[in-house]
Amino acid sequence: MILSALITQGLSSRVLDICIDSHQIFISPGIINEVLEKLLLKFRVKGPELKRVKDFLLNVSHQINPKGRIPIICGDKDDNNILHLSEFVDADLIITGDKDLLVLKKYSNTKIINPRMFMEKLYY
Repeated sequence: MILSALITQGLSSRVLDICIDSHQIFISPGIINEVLEKLLLKFRVKGPELKRVKDFLLNVSHQINPKGRIPIICGDKDDNNILHLSEFVDADLIITGDKDLLVLKKYSNTKIINPRMFMEKLYY
């Protein structure tokens, strides 16, 4: 969802704005690296802009480096990093467009929803 929010001015960007204003956002170094890597490889975003994105993410979130073993739930290690962080901080929600995460619906104590569900359920 973060990547979509940064690239477009649609639903995901509105959800991110709401989360910045009224929720705590947690991010790990691995998630930041994933976002920056995808911006570079998929969208050809270059150095200075990547630094601005990284600075933005660090300013609007709490950076946490979760301890312990990363769970192997999904085939994608980046998805497993998200699950690990959510469990470590005991997050209420993961908001994502990733189908491999959405199919889980819940992990530990964390509900996994898409941006539309966030808006419809008025989690803000």
